[in-house]
Amino acid sequence: MKDPITGLGASIQRQSTTDQAAEALRQAILSGRLPPGMPLREAALATELGISRSTVREAARTLASEGLVSHQMNRGIVVADITGPDIADIYAARTSVELTAADALTRTRDPEIYAKLADLVDQIEQAFAHGDVTAALDGDRLFHTTLVSATGSPRLRRFHAQLQQEQRLALALAERSRRELGRLTDDHRQLLDALHGSPEEARAELTAHLRAGAAELRRLLDLLAHRNERETPRG
Repeated sequence: MKDPITGLGASIQRQSTTDQAAEALRQAILSGRLPPGMPLREAALATELGISRSTVREAARTLASEGLVSHQMNRGIVVADITGPDIADIYAARTSVELTAADALTRTRDPEIYAKLADLVDQIEQAFAHGDVTAALDGDRLFHTTLVSATGSPRLRRFHAQLQQEQRLALALAERSRRELGRLTDDHRQLLDALHGSPEEARAELTAHLRAGAAELRRLLDLLAHRNERETPRG
């Protein structure tokens, strides 16, 4: 079986920094080249990227703070694996924060925020149509970040940013599997239309939007679990 980390070293120079190493690993994880649950061997990564093992450890700490890797007993650094309870907890917290933001936006009707949201909907739809996972994820993240900015609360924005970091891996998996999941269109424009409506309409659509996102990720986990069961040899 071909080593999935082959080719990562192309973007790393011998005088590489921790940030460069973290970015190379981050992109490999989010693109699926390093799948959930895969151990990341320090020695192999250091050789592949042309860096020291201490730099690999520093890069791993950065990715751990983003929820993309974890440190496990007897396994070392492992690509994070998202569970059903993780998804439920993250989306419950996101719903609480984003409903507060929707209330604030429908109260203030800030034209600058609405304009930014409209631009991001265009970006998401274009990315979705072209199968550009990275741009779709960026647009989705920025749409909800912009919505939360309507609260005017730095603490809520920091908390929400942390939640989004924790679910980046799950969202990347969902974007790559959108056809398998049967999702051929994006619903952010429908959400934006509701945010222009009454507070009740905005809250209802936002709740449905986040609930659908959580359900989609849970369904993806089930699909991946069944696929792994089929592919695991039985002895």
